[in-house]
Amino acid sequence: MPTNLENWTSVMAGCATSVARQLDSWIGLSHPPDLFEYLSTTIQQGHTEQADFLVEGHVIARALLDPEALSEDQAKTLLGLTMAHDSFYDTKLLQRLLSGREWPTEVPIVEIQRCLALVEDTPDPNRISVTLLKFARHPDIRVQSKAAKLLGRFMLNVSKIEELYLNPSERIRANLIEGIARRPDPESLMPLVDQAAKDPSSRVSTMALAILARRGHKMSQTLLAMRRRSKEESISWAANFAHEAFVRPFQTEDLGALATALARSNNGDRPQPAVMPAVAKVDGQAESHPDEES
Repeated sequence: MPTNLENWTSVMAGCATSVARQLDSWIGLSHPPDLFEYLSTTIQQGHTEQADFLVEGHVIARALLDPEALSEDQAKTLLGLTMAHDSFYDTKLLQRLLSGREWPTEVPIVEIQRCLALVEDTPDPNRISVTLLKFARHPDIRVQSKAAKLLGRFMLNVSKIEELYLNPSERIRANLIEGIARRPDPESLMPLVDQAAKDPSSRVSTMALAILARRGHKMSQTLLAMRRRSKEESISWAANFAHEAFVRPFQTEDLGALATALARSNNGDRPQPAVMPAVAKVDGQAESHPDEES
């Protein structure tokens, strides 16, 4: 595990010499303070000279993009603080990732993966969707897959999403449908979901079946339950993942609503009808939550 000094050295290597000199005059780079603590504390002080310098001098960007310098949790915390300082910083972070380097050969995969993991939680991901399309065409399938998941989740342009679905890789198509499953309301994309439910890849169709099952489609509920019991591990794993991630949480919410209604009845309130979706009838057995990495 890198030391604090090594983390600072790595971050400073991506910044201009003038930036390093200025920071050295403030904090002394030979014995610097803890990287995360200094950056997070300074940015919370508002638009001070040092805070603005850390943003404009790309010190924070370099720290966020370096998976060795900050853990993912630290990076997400720091990005949230920086977004409070500059509400368009997610866009600037993407620009910094791509700035001054030939795409895609000179942009490290680890930095791309870290950047995509961070922008997933920003307040308005649709505004960076055009840039994300660039990542969906990256030669590395891991980058394509992550970008497809984000675009499926956030992009408003339906025709672009339908175009992404034409990708020959089942991994990318499955991630795209998984992204759609994570939308609060995928209504505009239901024709594509119906198509994906018939995809020759069980990995893709399982994700689509989970969306339909959640909406009360009985045949999809039955098929998903059958796949969960499949003896073929790849099929049962995907089905259990889809059930746990996209179906069961809704069952839990409905059971909670039922418990609330019963409690009101016991307190003398007139109980409201408890609506239990048909999906709850398919399989109420608890499953261990699968790994969410795709």
